[in-house]
Amino acid sequence: MSESFPLEELRALLNKAKAVDKYCYQFGAKSHQYQWNPPASVEEVEEFEQKIGVRLPEEYRDFLLLAGNGGAGPYYGLFSLQKILYWLEDDIDFKKEPVLYPGIEIPQEYYEDEDEDKYKYKYEDEDEELDDEEYDCAHMIDDEEQENDSETEGEDYLQGCIPIGSQGDSYFMYLLLSGPNEGRVVYVESELTYVFFPREQGFLAWYKRWLREVSGGYHIFWFGTNLDGDEDELRERYQNTTDKDEKRLILSSMEKFPVLSAASKAWIVEAAQEYIHESNTRWLLGFLPTKELDAFLEQRWALGLYDGIIWEIYDVRNRYRGSEEETWAFLDHWGKRIMKVLPQISQEHWYIAFEMFKKRPWLKLRDVAGLLDIVGEKEKPTLLRTFGTFPDAVANLDVFLKELEERENLELLNAALLAVPVVKDETLLAALERVCEELDEELRRSYDLVFRNARAMAEHVRDEFINPQLLGIMRPRRIFLQIDDEINLKVNEKHETGGIAVHPFIALVIQECFGGLPATPQEWDQTLLEIKTLILEIKNWHLCVDGSTHWTYIVPPNKNIPLKKPYYYALGDWSLIGRMQNLERLVIEHLCIEDFSFLAECKNVETLSLCNTNFSDCRLLLKLPKLKKVDLSLCRLEHEHVLETLQTSGIEIER
Repeated sequence: MSESFPLEELRALLNKAKAVDKYCYQFGAKSHQYQWNPPASVEEVEEFEQKIGVRLPEEYRDFLLLAGNGGAGPYYGLFSLQKILYWLEDDIDFKKEPVLYPGIEIPQEYYEDEDEDKYKYKYEDEDEELDDEEYDCAHMIDDEEQENDSETEGEDYLQGCIPIGSQGDSYFMYLLLSGPNEGRVVYVESELTYVFFPREQGFLAWYKRWLREVSGGYHIFWFGTNLDGDEDELRERYQNTTDKDEKRLILSSMEKFPVLSAASKAWIVEAAQEYIHESNTRWLLGFLPTKELDAFLEQRWALGLYDGIIWEIYDVRNRYRGSEEETWAFLDHWGKRIMKVLPQISQEHWYIAFEMFKKRPWLKLRDVAGLLDIVGEKEKPTLLRTFGTFPDAVANLDVFLKELEERENLELLNAALLAVPVVKDETLLAALERVCEELDEELRRSYDLVFRNARAMAEHVRDEFINPQLLGIMRPRRIFLQIDDEINLKVNEKHETGGIAVHPFIALVIQECFGGLPATPQEWDQTLLEIKTLILEIKNWHLCVDGSTHWTYIVPPNKNIPLKKPYYYALGDWSLIGRMQNLERLVIEHLCIEDFSFLAECKNVETLSLCNTNFSDCRLLLKLPKLKKVDLSLCRLEHEHVLETLQTSGIEIER
């Protein structure tokens, strides 16, 4: 152990940091509470070193022995030796000299690929590809190709270093054990998408800096990535360098100070002029006071740097330093100007402008819809999707109806399906039904996503006709089958005229009541005659997928007993109930029924419950000659005068 180890200095800094951040607001502080673990014993350290085959760097070793075996530290704190062992990978050789060094560039080939080399590296993020079973008509599906790459394995790059703390998620702090950078800390993402060396040359310098910055009340969410030093030191450093990257880093490092001095503010305003011609100054604008920010943007506008200004306005809109009224005036001022020069701005930036200004009263979709005629093919789907978020999209439905007729550019068609507002409109519903009908089988297989989204959107719009959301009334459930079940039951196949439709849920209830399904048409005819009571109400065991919406996916009836002509399965068709000639009691509760006209055939029904269904036309009840009691509670009723007539006839009505 070193006699020069600054234990008392560290302890004093730690106590000061704890006092300044007494509520543990700094990132990760609540996990360590500014407390060291008890120091490790010499035996514990030596046992650890024996396991990894390397003596620990002296500064870190002394910290473990004299200060604490982990505990207070940057981010979520420092690991104990036991925690380090937990995170170690078995196949890493700690005795080898580290591969990582300041300035290293991980080769782009470094990520795992089964068909090529063992290791390759990938920079951009991609979403997982969903299984076919996860696609159903309750969810709209985006049109981007999605892949699930193999997990990256980067153990070779981690040789010669150990993890000493977590930064959250898959980010860790490592310590190099040997070589020219022995004792330095490096930040590493577990798949090597991020490698960063703080500038401090050793563990103690890095650790002391963290304590100083916490004690100073600095903003240090991503500690160590900016520069050390106070305001005066950073300003002097800026004056003494000509390196542009260094200058940028110095300016961005000023963000760590909770309050800037007048001298620093004036210096930043002056320094900003060096960057006035750059395409992107988003990193700088947060430092400029309101007046100077406005002047800076005006200078850039005069230079025609419109692409950059769109992003800059987007960044500063939520931190504009004026009153709320001044903030809106700021957005309106720049928004109206940006809209006038929009054709001169890169098309991929248009959606940023619309995102900011689409809710301002002066911007109407009709005013910008013509951009669809001049936008490039690549950007048109994104632009269309953006138009779908405009507050007045419903009033401009024709913009989307035109694109729903697209059949060659399927990406654009899919964008139209995802963008069009859900509204009760016959023309819209017809357009969506045409999409479903005109996508042939081959096309469905090659681009099934469009077909599924068309079906989903058609059902959403159909909801507005038969099952709209009403305030204060729980929305009745609409019944669906998952796509594989539809295929197995041949639900979507065309059937001969005069066939008898069987709703899958009715079949499921019959299967429960009779211990199985009828096997022949004759058995079906007989079974329908035997039914005197039919209760259609969703139970937990009926559910295949228990979603949070009113769209309910049920388990299918026995698919091993196919229906024979003239019977066939059909979703949305409940007419089979009208063939139950001896039905006396009918209970349909909490369900959306696409068509209640079958009630006219229920001549023997005496008790009827339609509680919390979408039943509305009370005139249908006049066609039930034996009706004695009806429950219409939580229904959306029309022609309610009929109920008075029924009550005078002695029929008991609950509503």
